[in-house]
Amino acid sequence: MRRILDADAGALWLARATRPYAFVSPTDGEEFALLLVVADADVTNEEQMSLSEQFVRAGCRNAVCFGPTSSTWDDSIDWVTVLGEIDGREEPFVMTSWFDHAPLDEAVFFFAKLTGFDDWVPEQFVAFVLGGDEALEREVERVLREHFDPPPP
Repeated sequence: MRRILDADAGALWLARATRPYAFVSPTDGEEFALLLVVADADVTNEEQMSLSEQFVRAGCRNAVCFGPTSSTWDDSIDWVTVLGEIDGREEPFVMTSWFDHAPLDEAVFFFAKLTGFDDWVPEQFVAFVLGGDEALEREVERVLREHFDPPPP
């Protein structure tokens, strides 16, 4: 995980993961907004549930899921909270959204500008690319920088 930007809105982090998939938050326990870019369509149900739990337990408060299977990730992250409540854990509400067929630019705009809700405003933003290659990671970084650090007019 690398810090790619300190913006007016807060810190922006980026990582790309390959198997075996694991997530460790760079925010030292501080809550964060997550952009999950799903490039691996072959993630197993077990991997998906494990990662979803890792996101929530690490402090994710808003998960913006992008990619052709992103609606299943939205559901998986929601289920972590539901199952936690059934098990008697009190956890903060996690807002989720998905962008199955939208352009990356639209998902990143939402992530950068619209992830606050109620009284919660993110100061930490974590972009996590699941699978894919270095070219995809560079493209995600390029689009993130456009929305978090726009060039002067």
